[in-house]
Amino acid sequence: MQASSMLEGLGKRVINPSGVEALCGSKIETAKIWMKNGLDVPKWVFVPFPKAQDGLWKERVLTQMEEGLSYPLVLKPTHGSWGKGVQKINSREELLAAIQEPQASSINPDGFFAQEYVPKPGFDLRILCYKEPFHTPKYLCCIARVTRSKDEFRTNTHLGGLPLGIDLHRFPVLVREAEEASGLLQGSKDASIIALDAMPYTNDEKDESLILSLVQNCIPRFEQVRKIVAENRMRRYADWKKDLEEAFKAYKASEEYKDLKGAIESILSRARVKWHEANSRFDFAINTRNATGINPAYTYLDLAQGATTS
Repeated sequence: MQASSMLEGLGKRVINPSGVEALCGSKIETAKIWMKNGLDVPKWVFVPFPKAQDGLWKERVLTQMEEGLSYPLVLKPTHGSWGKGVQKINSREELLAAIQEPQASSINPDGFFAQEYVPKPGFDLRILCYKEPFHTPKYLCCIARVTRSKDEFRTNTHLGGLPLGIDLHRFPVLVREAEEASGLLQGSKDASIIALDAMPYTNDEKDESLILSLVQNCIPRFEQVRKIVAENRMRRYADWKKDLEEAFKAYKASEEYKDLKGAIESILSRARVKWHEANSRFDFAINTRNATGINPAYTYLDLAQGATTS
């Protein structure tokens, strides 16, 4: 965000200007805007860090959290990504232990932020949308991120979640919601590309059981992809890019992948979604690009070229 602000101060046009960065960087501001405009977002409570730590501050935090939410709930930093600092809290005792130190940090500078726990069917969606200046946002691509087990509610691929490319054009209502959610974070003059995180829900426990069963068959296939990444992480990407692409092709061509993807698409055909986060500095070189077959780098370049010629 500082880099964007500096360039804007020099009269330069940037992709994802500081205003977009600021909104996407704050889970609270994102939730406020979406809720104000009628999007379905998880219920949430924010309690600022106490200015003075008297003997009652913990009780005040507990009271406010419990008045607004029920257990289980999700406690998370107000900033940050990759699932860092995100905790599922099942009881008052766990919440009390989690708020022992009201200490500001780079990813949590403001206070205690909690959301309702949404029982996902074993996966969530990472949806990319882009916007040209003075145009409405457009959907670009989407991956489903599937958890490996019921014990891990976070689906981040950084934590081992499996990525599957999903063509949302099959679900036009979801595409319209994604474009609306994206547009609320982008100014009319902005050229930008952002990632939205959405949680499907169906209130049918059988959906989660099905996904968790199918993903077990798919994990060995995806481990071949992870092995290539782990063995080559310190090498030049260009030197092992082809090996990675071949591993992804084999993963996507497997019957296990197709079965899991089919189940996810069936669930999406009847699910509703809650919108919970946005990210303006997302990773796409490995999972999104290979799982969807769409390279967001080209969209960045197209937006940059348009910014220099307009």
